[in-house]
Parts: sequence; structure tokens; C-alpha cells
Amino acid sequence: MATPDATPPVERDGVTKLSADDVKRIIADVRNTQLVANDPVSVAMQVFSGLGDNATVSGADLRAALSTSGVPLAGPLATVADAVQCVTKVGGLVTLTNSQEVQVEINGTKVRLKKEVSFEVAQGEEPALSNINGVAVHKFLWIDIHSVQLNEDKGKKTVVVATSAGTKEFAVG
Repeated sequence: MATPDATPPVERDGVTKLSADDVKRIIADVRNTQLVANDPVSVAMQVFSGLGDNATVSGADLRAALSTSGVPLAGPLATVADAVQCVTKVGGLVTLTNSQEVQVEINGTKVRLKKEVSFEVAQGEEPALSNINGVAVHKFLWIDIHSVQLNEDKGKKTVVVATSAGTKEFAVG
């Protein structure tokens, strides 16, 4: 008996349609590697790399893969994940299509994700999200987020966030 092909199907436009099992396998591969870092940003970057250069996954399949892989979705993250209809990755560009605009509160700050959110992922020594569209925070008025950069200096990690109102640096951990 032939073994089933584990390769995800490729659509006519060259986009690989990932199933929940495909995403679960990517998460398991990241967990099994010796290079897994302790911080969630580095782990997320490794999962991102495992998706391939031209892939899409439905929100339902993404949630199923995260759930069966034991990745906790609670609080604001669960609200955001529940709204995701589709995630598409083309090269370093990621687009989230949500069922509706989503607003959550994180550490006392309101965060809004529009129906379509996109950003470019830069992978290197210091991971970054740039050209962010569709994400804003509320501080007296809505402020658009443009980029997020993780930095490390002498063992201290910071996140630098560039917004329409300026740049702010936050200590991590």
C-alpha cells in the first residue's frame, strides 16, 4: 500500500494551501529542533519560516493546528484568532483577512485590527515587522503602528515600535 503524500496541494496560482495537519507538522518540527529559542518571537519566526514562500491557511485550520499542538489561545489572542478567516504568506509579506474589525485590550491599551491586516517580516539577527497596515493602538486617539523590531543588547531585550505618533521602546521580560 502506498503512503499518502504529505506534500500540501499547490493551487493553480502557485499558492500552497496548508491544512491543519500541515501547520501542526510545522509547529512540531520547530519544537523538535535544537535551535528553538525561549522567547515567543523567535519561535514565531521559526514557524513563519516553515510555512514556505507562497502559502495560505484558513483561520479554522490555523486555530485547529494551534489547539491540537497545545499552543494556548486565551484572552486577547483568542479574540484575534477567532476573527481570522485566512492567512496568506507571499515571500515576506503576510496578509490576515479577518471576518470583521477586531478590538482587544492588551495591558490597558486598546488595539484595533482592521478587516485586512498586512505586514512584511524581516528575518535576521533582530526580527522585525515592517510596513504594517491595519493595526492601531488607542492613546487619546487611534495611532497607526508602522513597524515593530525586537532588539537585544548585552542580554537585555527590547521592542521598538514605530507609530504615526513617533517611536517608543519597551523592555521585554
